[in-house]
Amino acid sequence: MKKTLAPPALEAEPTKKATNGSAPRVEALSLSPPRTLRSRVPQALLAALLIVGGGLGGLVLFSRYNQRSPAVIVATPVSHGQVLTRDDLAIAEVAFDGNVATIGSISDAVDRFAAHDLVPGELVSPADLATEEQLVTAGESVIGLLLEPGQYPTRRLVAGDRVDVFAPRSEPPATGPLASDLVVFDVVESSNDGRNLLVSIVVTESEAAAVFEAADGSGVRLSLRGRN
Repeated sequence: MKKTLAPPALEAEPTKKATNGSAPRVEALSLSPPRTLRSRVPQALLAALLIVGGGLGGLVLFSRYNQRSPAVIVATPVSHGQVLTRDDLAIAEVAFDGNVATIGSISDAVDRFAAHDLVPGELVSPADLATEEQLVTAGESVIGLLLEPGQYPTRRLVAGDRVDVFAPRSEPPATGPLASDLVVFDVVESSNDGRNLLVSIVVTESEAAAVFEAADGSGVRLSLRGRN
């Protein structure tokens, strides 16, 4: 016959007897919430505040850089030295950093010279525009050619056009242009009937010597280059 063992009896801690003959006093246990719960609540709140703050900051930055303002852009290819017209420009709503210098009105750019080649879609800034004085850079000079009909390509030649200079009657005959891709600086009618033109072009020192020598000798002719 199997014997069953009874579980060990738990010995109760003896209660303290009162010394004055009153009922024994039982001490109550004090319960306090775990300290870890108190510490986790502020951390979770701080994390939530950081997430909300970061989201608001990103929204502010996005809205700032998403703001669009009217600005002048290039509509057609423009070559260095070319005089800008309204057909070369357009207005577009563009989102850009506020530190970027732009032109807000087409009238501010019309009849100005292109300081360098401009491509369609490019923002026009004050640095892209030049006056006649600014068009000639270091190492360049402006020379004038007094030309009769047949020596210039068209009476519609204007400042900013690009031309090649030829000397077809030179000896020995030249196989190509004396100077190519020159910017027309100015065009002035030099006769009462308007048939003769004084065409000023921008050249380097070496080009100036060659063109002057040909113009004093057999004469020169200009060829108008097409726009890019």
